[in-house]
Amino acid sequence: MMDGLILAGGKSLRMEGKHKGFLVYNKETFMERLIREMKREAEHLWISYGTEIHASYEGCPVIMDEYPGCGPIGGIHAGLRQCQADAMMVAACDMPFLRAELYRHLKTKMGSADGVVPVVRERIHPLAAIYSKRILPVLEEQISNENYRLTNALIRLNIKYVDVTGMNEFEKMLRNINTVEEYGNLYEVKNT
Repeated sequence: MMDGLILAGGKSLRMEGKHKGFLVYNKETFMERLIREMKREAEHLWISYGTEIHASYEGCPVIMDEYPGCGPIGGIHAGLRQCQADAMMVAACDMPFLRAELYRHLKTKMGSADGVVPVVRERIHPLAAIYSKRILPVLEEQISNENYRLTNALIRLNIKYVDVTGMNEFEKMLRNINTVEEYGNLYEVKNT
């Protein structure tokens, strides 16, 4: 088993300030959907809110960023500090279609890599990935150097990139909802 982390500390600026985790799809909030799916694979599941707790969920302890204000790299760092398994699944709260099957698929590809990141049409999805706990020192170094781009840390690691282009189910899972317009168009995606 792996541990899991839901990243929910964003400012939601393009969503007119509404926290993306509270958006609803098929009568469930994005957070509820992600928690349900990730608990299928995660031994322990944490929620990273950055610096402001937006809500609590039973069985999902909240963790705060040790280094606030540096974006997803800070949340992943905080999650890996709490991680009790060798690896942790990471999910952004604006990806309501993520399912346990994607993480199962990625896990089979990880081998001895430091992490496994899905790719669709040459675009990487590092916030729907699996990372080994051993990447923690690299993240700490990046943060201490004020280099907060997660992709810059990934370049320094042995990351396995898994192309899921053409695998329609996985492509749909990697769709994120960033804007009011994207949320308004959400029901164009076939229900899951």
